[in-house]
Amino acid sequence: MHTHGEDEGRKKFELPGSKPHYPPSLPFAITHMRLAIEPDLQERSITCEQKLSITILQDTDVIQLDAAELQIKSISAGSKLEFRSLDDKLIVKLGRRMKEGSRIELAIAYTAKPRQGFYFVTPDKHYPDKHLEAWTQGEATQAKYWFPCIDHPQVKFTSEISVTVQSGFTAISNGRLHKVEQRGKKQVYHWSESNPHPAYLASVVVGKYAEIKEGSLQYYVPPERKQDAPRSFDQTPKMVKFFEEYLGVKYPYEKYAQVVVQDFLYGGMENSSCTTLTLDTLHDKRAHLDFTSDYLISHELAHQWFGDLVTCRDWQHIWLNEGFATYCEALYWGASRGNDEFQYHMMQMADDYFEEAGTRYTRPVVTKVYKHPDDLFDRHTYDKGGCVLHMLHHHVGDIYFRRSLKTYLQRFANGTAETDDLRKVFELETGKSLQQFFDQWVFREGHPELKVDFLHDSDSVKIKVEQAQFADPFEFALDVKLAFARSKKTHTFKISEKESAFQIPVDSELEWFSIDPQFKILKTISIKAPNEMLVRQLNDGDTVTERVEAARALKDKSSDTVIDALKEAILHDKFWGVAAEAAKTLGAIRTDYAYEALKKCLAVKHPKARRAVVKAIGEFRKEETLELLRPVLQKDESYFVESEAATAMGKTKSRQAITILK
Repeated sequence: MHTHGEDEGRKKFELPGSKPHYPPSLPFAITHMRLAIEPDLQERSITCEQKLSITILQDTDVIQLDAAELQIKSISAGSKLEFRSLDDKLIVKLGRRMKEGSRIELAIAYTAKPRQGFYFVTPDKHYPDKHLEAWTQGEATQAKYWFPCIDHPQVKFTSEISVTVQSGFTAISNGRLHKVEQRGKKQVYHWSESNPHPAYLASVVVGKYAEIKEGSLQYYVPPERKQDAPRSFDQTPKMVKFFEEYLGVKYPYEKYAQVVVQDFLYGGMENSSCTTLTLDTLHDKRAHLDFTSDYLISHELAHQWFGDLVTCRDWQHIWLNEGFATYCEALYWGASRGNDEFQYHMMQMADDYFEEAGTRYTRPVVTKVYKHPDDLFDRHTYDKGGCVLHMLHHHVGDIYFRRSLKTYLQRFANGTAETDDLRKVFELETGKSLQQFFDQWVFREGHPELKVDFLHDSDSVKIKVEQAQFADPFEFALDVKLAFARSKKTHTFKISEKESAFQIPVDSELEWFSIDPQFKILKTISIKAPNEMLVRQLNDGDTVTERVEAARALKDKSSDTVIDALKEAILHDKFWGVAAEAAKTLGAIRTDYAYEALKKCLAVKHPKARRAVVKAIGEFRKEETLELLRPVLQKDESYFVESEAATAMGKTKSRQAITILK
């Protein structure tokens, strides 16, 4: 949990004990790892023999590795070597001074009962139906709890991992499966990854699975959930094809496995060529009405290019992994579901970032000051990072954006990159100077907070844009659309000052106007506009962004005309997201007339819109809600709508609600 302090009105990101972190200086490079590992699922332990191929970069007589809580039995390199463990470090004395360019292979035998990095799942009296299983999770710095390494993303190596398991169990790891060797009642799975990867992307998963193969694609799921697998994974081939075509770079590994495990810590983890996924990604037909795994599946797949093929050189640049995966997820969503879904997804990403920025802290997307790398895995890295790439996309244009991504992936393939590397590639491909763009969106905190005032008469429209944020103004191009009875026109203005004013000549009556109708800029916005204009924008806006912004801007208006317009949007807008936003606004207005309007919308067809209606009704906390929502609770086709009905009933704090919910 972050501890916040106030600094000139801003909340702080840094926890106590935070300090600048820099990539380590290393006198050697790990080039290859051979690891033989035998997990004991009952004892929750591992027995391992490791061989590390090392190239000396600077003359040295010591190799220092990251190794946490490992019981080292022996280390040798032709002969036994002295070693000691100290503060999660393994210090190996080579017995002689080795010269630059020379090579050595360290053989390390060890055991461990890992409390991080290598996790075990076993049935117990509380969860007797759980299956025996083990899986690893290396990011950010947990790899050192199950094998000696340099636990930092700048060090990448090829690997051979062999896993010994009881017959009947399957072991999945990085790369290609060479063979499965029978040894009495045990089997040894031999895996080999020829593409270099950092320690945190090494993976071992052990369990009993149903395996589904589709060419080089493999899906591993609990046998009893095999029938649910297609709902989660059937879009994977289309996703691979989309990313290959969009990025201009083929999928970089020999296989792509997706393994569903119990008790996983996150939604998914993009281990090279073998993603680990939460069991929650599997869902039944009813849940599929308004739930999809496509976001998660596409996000982790995109990491195979951004994060795995090209890895951030240091944790401060983690947005190069996560921001790209988040934006690629949105790009696939738009390609498969349409531009309305894409725009609304981008707006929701921005909302998630704004929530963190408004209630917790702001920070630069790239910062080297933190307590632990895990602190960086937040909405600034994921959602703001994705929004920054979206702005960059618009700034340079689609052709140059895709061309630059292809060059970036090809130039740094199987290596590492920093944020400036990305900038330089884009500058090379586009001819644009992008230092200012990266300085204000990546290396400084915050975002524009716009207040827009509007005046118009028969001759002109006057628009005043104020950047109300505490920090210095941002510089960006802002689109303003003017809508008339028979035409619409978009004007683009350069915003660079705290206050900017524009006057646009017109020759007909203005019906409504919108700011940034395509959602190109990451910003919050407050608009002073007449109710009738906002209602027309809600009814007639061309983009989802325009209609959603209108619905949100009406939350402080409570006239019957406004409420009727919001009700009509719920019932008749072609996109469910606009309906959901209109319902949310009615819930915020919270008048009796708004409540009656929501009651008339309970039968709206789309389950996500219906869910928003039920949630909005719950905001009124009326006793009559119990009988109104009882049929919804009992027989709605959507799990999520039923759940929202139960929550709405609970908000009444009525004894009758307790009886119904029992």
